[in-house]
Amino acid sequence: LTPYSTPVCTADGIIFDVASITPYLMKHKVDPVTGRSMTSRDLIILQMDKDESTGVWQCPVLNKSFTNRTKIVAIKQPGSNEANVYSYEAYHELNVKAKNNLDLISGLKFRKEDVIVLQDPEDEAHCKLRDIANFKHTKQLREDERVRQDASAMKDEKGKLLKASDDGDVSSSKSTVPAMTIYTDELLSAITLTSGKASGSLTSTAMNITRENTAREATQDEIIKSQCEQLRRLKKKGTIRMFTNLGAMDVEIHCDIVPMTAMNFMLLAEKGEYDGSKFHRSIPNFMIQGGKRAKEKGDTGGEGSSYWGKPFQDEFDDRLTHTGAGQFSMANSGPATNGRQFFITYKSCAHLNRKHSVFGKVIRGIEVLQRMEQIPTNKDSDRPLETVKIESMEILDNPVSEALELERERILKRKVEKKE
Repeated sequence: LTPYSTPVCTADGIIFDVASITPYLMKHKVDPVTGRSMTSRDLIILQMDKDESTGVWQCPVLNKSFTNRTKIVAIKQPGSNEANVYSYEAYHELNVKAKNNLDLISGLKFRKEDVIVLQDPEDEAHCKLRDIANFKHTKQLREDERVRQDASAMKDEKGKLLKASDDGDVSSSKSTVPAMTIYTDELLSAITLTSGKASGSLTSTAMNITRENTAREATQDEIIKSQCEQLRRLKKKGTIRMFTNLGAMDVEIHCDIVPMTAMNFMLLAEKGEYDGSKFHRSIPNFMIQGGKRAKEKGDTGGEGSSYWGKPFQDEFDDRLTHTGAGQFSMANSGPATNGRQFFITYKSCAHLNRKHSVFGKVIRGIEVLQRMEQIPTNKDSDRPLETVKIESMEILDNPVSEALELERERILKRKVEKKE
């Protein structure tokens, strides 16, 4: 066995050192092996015996050192979160064969379900479970890395493959991927906008008569609208974990209801645009506002641009209102002026309904918001007198990346169909 300082195990028999597993559980609240919900209270403390002369773990009954070939079990003690560790040989001979259901050290009566297998070289399934490469956490890291790489590649392509407007790329990437022009008949929309050649030819003496209308090249706004429609059709919520210097909050993002606002926020978060930014305005019994670029990233103190580099339209829906604490909503300076700044409500603010776009809500960590509200502020500027900032954001559920990939694939498929 690996040398542990303070060994603990899960109900599945996977051993960790308490100093390593506890911080992980505090942050993620899931079993790193299975991905199931878990806290430090679910850990079982292992009482293990060690050979004083060699420092190697051993069976306390047979005094035989544990090796990688030893089958090892733990017997959970009734009414506690502790378990005594033995070689399976000792347990089998002195408990199973002897029909003795008393713990060999404590003498307490135990049940069959109290016996936890910690190591079994002959059990292939159990060995796979103990292989770190198969841990849910490890797989998730690999998947997250793949998604990040895909998302990064997608951003590189969007400026060229998804044809940004003349004002500038949707992505600032300098990718060498060949440009792909998008036409209006390739977008998700109720109508197909055309070049107008047919009508123009009938009213202009300078044009040849034609009865064909060809789809024209799509604008950036039309492309974004099509992407948002794809996101809406997924009917999925996004989830972001916002780490602040006062604690972490899990935020549900309404990608299925306000797709443009949700896409803007999640793409900015994915790029790390909110990392290090401060909440610059807090009014108790009202809201706290943030989202400016951190100074080290070039904060000019202004409103700050959206992911697309320009303000975008409001998205209102009667299902989303400023009701209760923890509502995420866009800050603005008037209709259709949304950028990157947002606010979080401390309480209901019905007067803001249909004036500001609600796009998310706190689903875990509301106590962090309560701590923010308790920070004293400057009476003139409402600026918190103590730093309140976003340290980082972790995307837990990302339908935006899925929608963008689906849209890209759909457009490519549409182009192939048009050529056939």
